Amino acid sequence: MRQLFVFISLIWGTGAVFAQNIPAEKPVIKVAVLAYDGMELQDFAGPADVFIKAGSVTRGQYQVYTVAFKPGMVFTDGHIGIQPDYQISNMPKPDVLVIPGAGMKVIDSLREDSAMCSFIRQYKDSVAVTMSVCTGAYLLGAAGILDHHKATTHFFVADDFGETFPNLTLVKEVRYVDEGNIITTSGVTSGIDGALHLVERYSGDRMSSMVARGMQYYPHREEAWPLPGAGMKFQRDAHPMNMNNLDTSASDVVCGMPMVDKKINTEYKGKTYYFCSETCKKNFLKNPGKYIK
Repeated sequence: MRQLFVFISLIWGTGAVFAQNIPAEKPVIKVAVLAYDGMELQDFAGPADVFIKAGSVTRGQYQVYTVAFKPGMVFTDGHIGIQPDYQISNMPKPDVLVIPGAGMKVIDSLREDSAMCSFIRQYKDSVAVTMSVCTGAYLLGAAGILDHHKATTHFFVADDFGETFPNLTLVKEVRYVDEGNIITTSGVTSGIDGALHLVERYSGDRMSSMVARGMQYYPHREEAWPLPGAGMKFQRDAHPMNMNNLDTSASDVVCGMPMVDKKINTEYKGKTYYFCSETCKKNFLKNPGKYIK
């Protein structure tokens, strides 16, 4: 019955009422989530939501706030506007710093940003944990804090990540890697797993399980990574995470995949069409007029 009330509290936003029955035995954990233009929305929102809900069921053990480099709104990759709570110059000292990822064009630019690298290096030794989500691991690598550590990132860019930062040990087929004061997570939703792992560290598995069940989320560490679509391989100047300089002349006319397997093709009205898979080719042949105008 007690657990049922937790679920209701989380859904109705009244978790604080139930939380009054849970003794506050541990100090408040301050969680700063970095916000910057072009970041992936789920990289940002997933971990933030975990810590917010954890704060509810632990009677305020977690204080979550957002921080940016400059005043004003920050816009995600889908142009969702977020008003950060603080700038890095006036934010409360965090215990956990979360660094979201973004598309590779944004990430490559930020890797060259001395302010970003200095910020990460500055807080690496003063926070209990720095956690990256997805391609945010590149920013930790650029700051030099992943040297001689195990780390992971989004499956699609993992090989490039390992080549870019040869002094780290790349770990594949996982949702997150825990190196003590540094946690790196793989693609997008795995930031939720990393955050739940930290809730378990600070508040115990009971609290972490409550948050996960309230979110209807099944956390896990190991995972068989998905395979890129046929013919797809990460290229810094031409890939779906950049969407710049793509050769769209051979795009799959069925699903729009910009990088296709040129071995899978068909002739139609004197023109060759390429597909990412036999499935798309079959759909095309059923009704070419649906895809060709």
